[in-house]
Amino acid sequence: MPGLYDLAARLQALAAGEIGRAEVEAWLAPVVAADPLDVAESDGAPWEDDGHEEERLFWRLVYLVESTPDDGEDALRRDVARVLACLASTASAADTHELLPLVLDAERLCTIVARHRRGIISRTGFLSVLAELGYPPHAKLWLEHAGGPALDAVCAAVAADAWGSVARMLERRP
Repeated sequence: MPGLYDLAARLQALAAGEIGRAEVEAWLAPVVAADPLDVAESDGAPWEDDGHEEERLFWRLVYLVESTPDDGEDALRRDVARVLACLASTASAADTHELLPLVLDAERLCTIVARHRRGIISRTGFLSVLAELGYPPHAKLWLEHAGGPALDAVCAAVAADAWGSVARMLERRP
């Protein structure tokens, strides 16, 4: 079975416009067909144990490709480029998998932060929006307690695709 870095190479070609989504889906078809969809046939152990970060990220990326609407190839190209930048920056499938909700929501997050910083969204409104987002709990906690300069710094890192820096920021007190 192809691995994460085989898929990453295909997605890099997709992001660069060298191949289309249909070619990625055709490459993935045998992989998806070989995976048992029946819960009774699926082994849950790999998902419960540590050490399967690459496989977890692989399947999340497969889902990303398959769940993107047919007319969303441009958005898919943008999203996979950002995910691959995260993987390169963090050098960790586990960190990339954990940051995936932020990576895929980067533009909206920084728009919300900018509006909050300009006073368009109140502190209460900002906290309410954060509560609704599907970010990892530690990221939500960090964002809830971050002051203006820390929020600006995380959005600057996001804009620069410096996801390794974002991961380290989220591990420390803002």
